[in-house]
Amino acid sequence: MTIDATGSMVAASIADVGSPADGFVRGDRVAYPLSLGPGPVLSVDTLIGIPRNVSDRQAADLLAPGLLARAMITQVRPFARGERVAVPLRNSLLRQVVSAWVASLGGVIVDDQVEADVVYDEPARRLAAVEASHRQGRLQQAATEVFQAIRAGIFDEVRVVHREPERVAA
Repeated sequence: MTIDATGSMVAASIADVGSPADGFVRGDRVAYPLSLGPGPVLSVDTLIGIPRNVSDRQAADLLAPGLLARAMITQVRPFARGERVAVPLRNSLLRQVVSAWVASLGGVIVDDQVEADVVYDEPARRLAAVEASHRQGRLQQAATEVFQAIRAGIFDEVRVVHREPERVAA
């Protein structure tokens, strides 16, 4: 299993499958929550297939914030084209992803929350996390929309900071 982990998602290749693999085969690329660990056996229900034209790095970097952003803009607080949107989130990566997606859908990003028609703040992020976690059967559908946004170049200007692995002297 090849693993590329950033934030809370892991991108990996399937090394072997059991009988209930539900369409996954050896070599398929998948993503899953980092909290499940790099264990050799994972439930197929926790896997999200990664399309060929999305890199492991893109999936590991952008899938988790993309799923949250999607929940925020489509379920928690939808906005209309031309509305002014403020994104005062503390998480820089999520702020960038939400802002890029809002702009691509015709929202106007503003800095001042007072001027905004819609505000994506920490309470909205918390609601989106709950919303995303209760969508078990629709996770693949939501991931498909995130992958479409990645392929469309919506997140091309998003800068992900990668930390160097910690080294321990022996």
